[in-house]
Amino acid sequence: MILEYEKKQSIYAANGCEHIVNGVVRFDDLIRTDYIPTNFSGEPKNFLLRDKHIEWEAKHIEFEKKIHKEWLEELGYDTSEYSVDFTTHEIIFNILSQNYVTHGLEVTTSDTI
Repeated sequence: MILEYEKKQSIYAANGCEHIVNGVVRFDDLIRTDYIPTNFSGEPKNFLLRDKHIEWEAKHIEFEKKIHKEWLEELGYDTSEYSVDFTTHEIIFNILSQNYVTHGLEVTTSDTI
């Protein structure tokens, strides 16, 4: 299954974030990003971050990975065995999960044939 969802951004608070850049006080918008499932029954999620934040991309990636895990749990998946491919949004089985252990078969040979 591939998780399909919309991302919508809107201004949550115009000039609502005070911060200092090179000793100068600045005010930037607080941006709300909504993640809304379109092909599965998961709870919509949202994330707030100051516009032009130096870690804008990294913070959004981190949040999106977090909600992928939350959605898996909401859909009944064991997150120790399943994850979501960040690029394709496909739910994948983690073949190297702790619960998936392969045991080699011990082969014994007879001294006599």
